[in-house]
This record gives sequence, C-alpha cells and structure tokens, in this order.
Amino acid sequence: MTSPSPAELDPYWIGIGASAGGLDALKELLAELNDANDAIYIIAQHLDPKHPTILQDLLSRITHLPITLVEQDTVPRPGNIYLIAPGHNASVRDQSICLTPAAVVGPKPSITDLFTSMASDVAEKAIGVILSGTGSDGAQGMIAIKAAGGITLAQDETSAKYSGMPRAARETGFVDLVLSPRDIAREIRQFIRLNGKHRETLSTPKMRSNLEKIFQRLLDQTGYDFSGYKLKTVQRRIQRRMAVHKLITLDDYVTLLMASSTEVEELFKDMLISVTAFFRDPDAFAALAEIIDEMVDRCEAHGSLRVWVPGCANGEEAYSICILLQQAAARTRKELNLQLFATDIDEHALSLARRGIYSTNQIKDVDSEILKHYFQEKDGQYHISKRIRDQVVFARQNLIMDPPFSHLDLISCRNVLIYFNLETQQKILQTFHFALKPQSHLFLGKSESASNIAAELFEQRDKHCQIFRRRTIAASQRADHISSANRLMQSLNSTEPALLADESEPSLELLLEQLLLDKMVPAALVVDSQGHILHIRGQVSDYLTFPQGRIDTSVFNLARDDLKIDVRSLLQRAKREGRAASQALFYQRPERPCSLFLRVQQLDSSQHDDLFVLAFIDVDLDSQVQRLAGSLAGDSAALSHEQLTQEVAMFRDRLQSSIQDLETTNEELQSTNEELQSANEELQSANEELQTANEELQSTNEEISTVNQELEIKSFELEQVNNDLEKMLLSVDAAILFLDNRLRLQRYTRKAAELFGLGPEDLRQTVTSMGYAVDIPHLRQELLAVIEQESETCLPLQLESTPLQLRLVPYKADGDPVVGVMMFFEPPGKTMEGACICADPGSWLQIFNQHCPHALVSCDSQGLIRFVNDSFCQMFAYERPDLLGQNIDRLMPEPYRSQHDTYLKAFLRGESQGNVIGQWRTVTALHRDNRRFMVAVCVYPLESAIRQAGFIALFNPATVSFHA
Repeated sequence: MTSPSPAELDPYWIGIGASAGGLDALKELLAELNDANDAIYIIAQHLDPKHPTILQDLLSRITHLPITLVEQDTVPRPGNIYLIAPGHNASVRDQSICLTPAAVVGPKPSITDLFTSMASDVAEKAIGVILSGTGSDGAQGMIAIKAAGGITLAQDETSAKYSGMPRAARETGFVDLVLSPRDIAREIRQFIRLNGKHRETLSTPKMRSNLEKIFQRLLDQTGYDFSGYKLKTVQRRIQRRMAVHKLITLDDYVTLLMASSTEVEELFKDMLISVTAFFRDPDAFAALAEIIDEMVDRCEAHGSLRVWVPGCANGEEAYSICILLQQAAARTRKELNLQLFATDIDEHALSLARRGIYSTNQIKDVDSEILKHYFQEKDGQYHISKRIRDQVVFARQNLIMDPPFSHLDLISCRNVLIYFNLETQQKILQTFHFALKPQSHLFLGKSESASNIAAELFEQRDKHCQIFRRRTIAASQRADHISSANRLMQSLNSTEPALLADESEPSLELLLEQLLLDKMVPAALVVDSQGHILHIRGQVSDYLTFPQGRIDTSVFNLARDDLKIDVRSLLQRAKREGRAASQALFYQRPERPCSLFLRVQQLDSSQHDDLFVLAFIDVDLDSQVQRLAGSLAGDSAALSHEQLTQEVAMFRDRLQSSIQDLETTNEELQSTNEELQSANEELQSANEELQTANEELQSTNEEISTVNQELEIKSFELEQVNNDLEKMLLSVDAAILFLDNRLRLQRYTRKAAELFGLGPEDLRQTVTSMGYAVDIPHLRQELLAVIEQESETCLPLQLESTPLQLRLVPYKADGDPVVGVMMFFEPPGKTMEGACICADPGSWLQIFNQHCPHALVSCDSQGLIRFVNDSFCQMFAYERPDLLGQNIDRLMPEPYRSQHDTYLKAFLRGESQGNVIGQWRTVTALHRDNRRFMVAVCVYPLESAIRQAGFIALFNPATVSFHA
C-alpha cells in the first residue's frame, strides 16, 4: 500500500465565497483548477433556499474535478470541490465540513462563518477567496484567516460583475492580492507549490543584520518597534509575506521592503495579533470570577473599579470581564462606577470591538444564560447589550511606548506577552506593577508567567490559572523607564559633537562663542504650551530629575519638587502676558549657598506657535554678602526670614494640594469625555444597524439575481434543445404528428407536412377538425382511448393505393398522467415501441430519440456530446452520464481520434458536405472495453441563430444495409 502524499495528510483548504454575478467568476476560476489536486475547495455561493439549484451541473461542465453538493456533514478529500447546499451554513470542524440551518434573514450560506471556522480549524492552511457579489459577507472571515496566518485574495473590480463584496474585503486591509478569477487560481496553485521552499529558507534565518534592517524600516515608517518580538513570531510573519510575493531568499524580501512603503504597511498589519475569544479558557475565567467577586465585595457602594485590558483585539476578552463585573455587582446589589479600558494598536480591530457584533461561530462557546442576558440576536448575529458596551472604552495604545493607566484594580493581558522577548516582557510587567493599586491582580494567559520574569513585583495567587497579586515594594515606581531616559540623554549628548567632527581647528571666534554659551548663558528649556520639553540647552540636571522607565517629557513632572509650583505659575503667566520672571529662590547646594531666578519668555517664530523658553539663572551668594546681610538685619531679621520660609513652605503645600485636587477634577472630566465617546459609539452602532439592514436587502437581491442567472442559463439550454428537436424533425424520414392531451397539433415532421399538406397555421389546431387525404374512422375516440387507457394501439389505413398503419402511442412521465400522444404513419409491420410525447420541447426531444430506430447522438460545435439515446448507449456499452459533456473523439480509435479536430473544422466550414452529409458510410468505432467494431453512420448538420452550429449522427451496426 502506498503512503498518502503530504498534500493528503495536510492539504490546503480553499474557501471561495461568491454572490450575485459569481457564476461567471466561478467558471473562470474553476477552469484554471483542472489539475489542482492537492487542495480542498469549498464554494459558498449565496443561493435561495426555496429554489432548487442547478449550480452543480453548470460548474461540472467547466472542470474535471469532482463537484459534490454538500447536504450533510462530510469529510472532504483533496482534489475535490464541495458546494454548500442552499439553506445551510457550513463550518470546518475537526477537518470536516459541518452543516447547520441558515438564518432566516441574511446571506445564505454565510461566507464569514465558513472562513472563520477555517481559520480556527486549519490556521495557516486556510486560503480565502472573495468573488463577485453585493454586501459585505466574508469580510470578517478574511480578517480571521489573515490573523491565523492564511492567505486572502479578492476579485478586482474591473472583472467583477458586482464589486460590493470584494470591495468590503479590501477595505478591511487584510487582503493580500486583488486579481481576476483566472489569476487568483494561478496564484493559489503557485503558492501551494512554492510554500515548502519558503519554509525551508526561513528555517535557518539570515544574519541578524537583515532582521535589524526590517525592524528599522518598520520603525521609520510606522513608529512601532518590533525588535522586542520573539524571533519565531517575526519569522512566521515574514515567511507569509514572502509566500505572497513568491520570494525565496530573505535578501530579496529586504530589498522589496526597502523599496515599497506599501509592503511595509502590509508587514505591519501581519505583525499585529488580533485574535481572541469570549471566556477563553473557561477554568481560568472561573478563577477570575472569584477574584472579581472579592473586588466587588471590598468595594463600597457607588465606589469605583478600574480595569485595563491591553491587547484587546476584537473586544471579546474585554466584554467577557465586563460581564463578570456586572454579574458580581448584580449579586451584591451594589451600584458601582465601573471603568474598563481596552487598548490595542490595531485600529481596525478596535473599530470592530466598538461595534460589539459577533457571528454565531464567535459566540459558540458562550453559556446560553449569558447569551440570553447580555447579548441580543439579530439576523443571525449577536450584539453586545448596551449596558455592557457602555462600560468599556476602547482606545489605541502602544503597550511598550505609551504611558499606562493608573490606580487600577485589575489588568488582564492574556496571550500578549508570548510574542515578546524576555527583556520586553520585563519592562511591560514593570509597567503593570506601576499601574496597579497595592494588592491588586494581574491576569495572564496560560503560556505566560510573571513569577519567572518579575518575581519581585508579583506573587502567584493561582498558579494554574495564571493570576498574580501585586507586591508592595519601594522600588516599584516605574523602574522600567530608566533605560529609555538614559538612551534619550545619550542621543541628545551625542548630537553636538557629531556636528563638529569634520571641522578642523576651531577659530578664536568659535572658542569665544562656545565659552560664552557654556559659562555665561544660563541653562534653558524650550517647552510647548502644555509644558512638554522640546529642546534642552545647557546642564539642567540640577533643576530636573529623570525617573526610571520611559522618559516623561512634561516639565511639570521632571522639575524638582521645590520648583514645580513656580514653573507652573510662571508658564501660565507667560501664556497670558508673553513673559514672566520669579524672585530669588534661595536654596543650599552641598558646596555653597545659591539663589535661583526663573524666567519664561515666549519664543517668536513664524514656524512654531506657543513655544516658550524657560531659563534657569543661577547666582552664587559668597560669604561676604551673607555676613553683610547678617550684620544689617540682626537676629530679628534672621528669625523673620525663618518664619517667612516656613509660611512659604506651608503655602506651597497648600498649593500642591490644590493642584492635586485639580488633577482629580481633570480625571473626572476625562471620564465624562469617555462617556461622551461611548454615546458617540452608540450612535455609530445605530448607524451600523441600519447598514446591516441594508446588507440584508442586498443579500435578498443577490439571491434573486443568482436564481435569475440560473433561469437564464436553463432557458438558453431549453432553447438549444428545442432547436435540436426542430432540426431532428426535419431530418427524420417518417410521418409523425405530435399531439397534446387536448388533441391539438404541437409538432410534425417534414415527411408528415408533405404527406398531409401541413403548415405553421395548423399548429395548435385540434387534429380531428383538420382534413386529411386518408380516412381515419373514429379517430377522436381512438385518441381519447389511448389517453384514458394509457396503452398503445395500431390502426390500419389506406393512403390512395398504399397500405399504412397508424400507431398511437401515449406519453406520460414517470408517475404522472398522460400528457400527449404521438401518431406514427408507418408501413405495415414497422414499429417504434414505447414512443411518446410531451408538451415540453426538451421532453419531446428526449422521448422522440428514445424511440428512434437508430442509435443517435447530438454534439455541439466543439464535438462535446449533448444528448444520446438508449440505443446509442447500448451499442457502445456506456451509461448516459459517462458520455454527456465528453468529446465524441473518445469513441474513435487511433489514428482517427488525432484527426478528429481537423475533420470537425472542415465539417463546420462546409468543406466536407458533399461526401459525408446525409450519407450512410461505414467507419470504425471504439467500444467501452477498447474493442474496435464497424458501424454505419449518417451525419446531419445543426444550425441556430442563438448558438454555434453542431451536428446529429445516426449509428447502426455495419452488417445492416441502409438507404440515404
């Protein structure tokens, strides 16, 4: 037994979504996939569940790959195409296609549900394709596939009949390639064929210099530093982008990245991990629920609880925690002020989180009681209830670079740290420690741990569920920012020497200017109206303090404690008056007593508004000045000076307290602003609901469009069949009349027209009211008896001196009543057993050919078999489905098969009509068991104004003689 190929063991899953206008796109795409036997193809075409579909038959004519209509759960095999049956939604679970009833309103089947399940089940083996259609179904599924490491493709607008769905997919920003359907098929084949090479190349990555170039390019364009990410994470994302561009070496990709800003944006999107789920890891959330219960129990009524969820992705985790808080508050019957901040750097994921709308697949693991109380089902989608959505504020924030929230009761950062290296993890944990209140909790993912990285900051509360409690230590105040401050100061100090590095010996003028700047010009800062430092000149370490961690540029925070009040008041006065100065501020240095003057001056600049220069003017007080002041003032002056100093200190304390109250008020105003943002989000949600209703109408229109397209194709085929029947009636050398069950003439052969003088005006006339050259006694009674008794009968006739027999044959479809009669005027003894008739032109052709005395085949202009009768199937030992749609040359042995196309072209041009058309001739045919045998064949041409020409061929064993 041969072992299965790698493709069979781990094949790619290609999901293809289409709607209105998708039939043409599907045909074009499948025509290029005839040799693609190493993947599983699932087609989700929006169909009307109340209307039977012929899509399987239509697509089977385009590709040699087997097409299966999935009407029950199926285990698919590579090299097969699976079409989702109308009225069902499909999902991929455990390598199987599983069906569920589709929603009453909305797209059927749901492309988003299919793509989302593929991403969850097969991850990077998923490929999503969006073809023509209106609405936006499938867009969210493309995001899931991209996040799982798969490939996403969409049809371009120029080739799409309806561009709504492809445009919605592109607008998500998660589509890798936009191509025509034919090019999409080629890209899929190339990607599957070359993907192994990409894996092989990146399994041993290039030198560190290439990765550093990539990190630097991302930092320069996006402002985000990914050097702290784990190497394996970065490799997977780079590998995926290389696969999209069909690049083999890392050097080639670096070259592309340096030249293309678009590719930088695409790589940046790939680096973002925006995947989560409701109540992910139920055991962990059960343990967290106990912690939240304790938090709520300790909180006083109308108290405040603050929670931060960094890396919130689409919002599922944030909403899950908010639901737990609401449940705990309801249990204790407390009115609490809940503030839940959810942040991420992926703006698109945040927009989805603000909507709070999730598919059936996304809430599949949510408890039914929670769904009932905290979700609202609308048209097959689940909406977060308003009371939950109002409690969560979503904002864009860089976890590494931006300042954190503060005074938090809980931080939930699950499965985010795993993407960072140890150094970055340490810094993030230090940030969390700073942001949390004493004895508050940190909730991490099951693959993360704070005890191994920052054991001095956190202690384990629940080892199995990764819940940690903040330790209270003195050295915890934002220790993570010291390295950033040092790096910034190093960069500031390193700029000036570089400017003079290339100069030769400085001139006397430059030396003088440098001396004046260093010794006589005071240290100064350039700040904006908000107090953020933009430039530093001179030595300011005596006046500013730089805490550890990421550098804070606010001068109000960096200034020494005894200078903060004066700096703030002077800057406020300078905003109003343009300048401000302080009186002497006395302080004691270790080596000498000093006095300090502060001066703020607005900077006049046409390029910059609201800039201010803060100068620190330091004056030494020598001992002689001190003694002179003492002798003049005496002891009472010294005592008075001491009292004034104490009063100033007291007022400064009071002022500092007022500032803190002001900051608290500012935080409350910020909270109010967040509430206003939440109200704005509600308005956006209402607008999105209206958009959803519009999409539902579009979905209904798509289904109608698809049904109409199928009916057009069926009508076209029916017209072709009708035309074939007309040509056949003209070619048959027998007198035959076709009647319906009301004895009205429907059709007749050419021989019958010549025999009875029939014309177009006789159609639809009752046959018993028409005059004939032959007397048929009791014709009406005989015809009615055939219809009632459903049995064939023969009547002897005399046409002038020629004896004839009239054979009356009833027609009824299987299980249906008789709908017509065929009248055969034949020589005595000649029969056509079982002949029948139907009012439907296609059935006329089928019944007539079944009772034709010859083996008959009808082909189109390409030589493809379109119809065969039973005699033909018996002659060649084939079943009818094995022949339909196949080229007739398969019935020809060599060398005739190789020359068949040449014969066919000559036949269609009319070059061979003189010696083959309408003439019986003996040829060699090929039996199904590859046995050659002789047959007699006669060929008749078919012509039509609505399609290309074809032909009809009559066959009989060569041992029988025939007349032309």
